Amino acid sequence: MKKRVTSTTDESGVVLVVSLIMLLLVTIIGLSGSQVTSLEEKMANNRKDQNLAFQAAEAALRGGEDNIESIVALSAFNGTSGLLGKDDAVSDFSSSGTWSASNSKIFDTSSSLVTTQPRYFIKYLTTGEITTGASINMGGYGESSAGAAVSFFTVISRGTGGQDTSQVYLKSYFGKRF
Repeated sequence: MKKRVTSTTDESGVVLVVSLIMLLLVTIIGLSGSQVTSLEEKMANNRKDQNLAFQAAEAALRGGEDNIESIVALSAFNGTSGLLGKDDAVSDFSSSGTWSASNSKIFDTSSSLVTTQPRYFIKYLTTGEITTGASINMGGYGESSAGAAVSFFTVISRGTGGQDTSQVYLKSYFGKRF
């Protein structure tokens, strides 16, 4: 039988060094993973805010179009309460002063998800006749008729998301026969 001889002087601590390097690598991977997760969470929240702002602006835009439908005379477009006449200048809609109470109308969504309720204003553009062969639909599918006077408007709306820094502006053109 052979006798095995062991000596404690041959140990040099390589296992300790390798395990510390492995621990360092696992720590670096864990930290980078948490940073990626944090960044993805911020991106998801920003996307949610942007979507809320878009939905609020879309609701205000439809509210403005409904408002046009309820107006009975062009004389209502006198430059007050968000109803701008043909000669009224449109301010820079990205300016906060444009969306003050005197220049625009609030569309109440009764939503607590948005910071500020959406607003809109309507500008009367012109009145003209639809000529024969025109492809404008006034009222429903297939109801375009030539020779009728139509008043044209633009509706501009602004919606915000969960924060006022998330803003969406929408613009539509609308025609109505009076």
